Amino acid sequence: MRDLVNDVSVNYEMAARVPAFAPRAQEADGTYRMQQHDIDRVQEYHKCIECFLCQTVCHVVRDHEENKRQFAGPRMFVKYAELETHPLDTNDRRNLLKEEAGIGLCNITKCCTEVCPEQIRITDNAIIPLKERVVDNSYDPLVWLGRKIRRRSAAEPAPYPDEPARATFHAASPPEA
Repeated sequence: MRDLVNDVSVNYEMAARVPAFAPRAQEADGTYRMQQHDIDRVQEYHKCIECFLCQTVCHVVRDHEENKRQFAGPRMFVKYAELETHPLDTNDRRNLLKEEAGIGLCNITKCCTEVCPEQIRITDNAIIPLKERVVDNSYDPLVWLGRKIRRRSAAEPAPYPDEPARATFHAASPPEA
């Protein structure tokens, strides 16, 4: 009987950690505008019936009991992807995915995708894009450089009050006569 009944209580604890949808401000006419392709992308995630078969077959959780509290699992990654790719959402969950949801533990074996009764392409359309977002935010050298420049320009006052900050070059002083 144990193999037929799964304990999904950990999944509900993980779901409580997911920051809620936070829409951007409405347009001037009081509406929201989105492109159809953005809506189509999110619709796939809405097909999930929360059967948790993907969580059950995921070897990261199934074979390693210690990962249950630090790995959100495929179902929660679908939820994160649903929110992260929503065209109106303003929350940034990338650090949460990296630090608390354990997205780096996923080995992309596609077991979750194979068992999904709704044919959601969990690995290809949810987990891999989320991993790409986390990696871009954490390890992309251009993002790192941009943060350094913004931090430096915010910390240093402009050399001339009416002009923006810029690089200053000092020429050698001429010898005194």
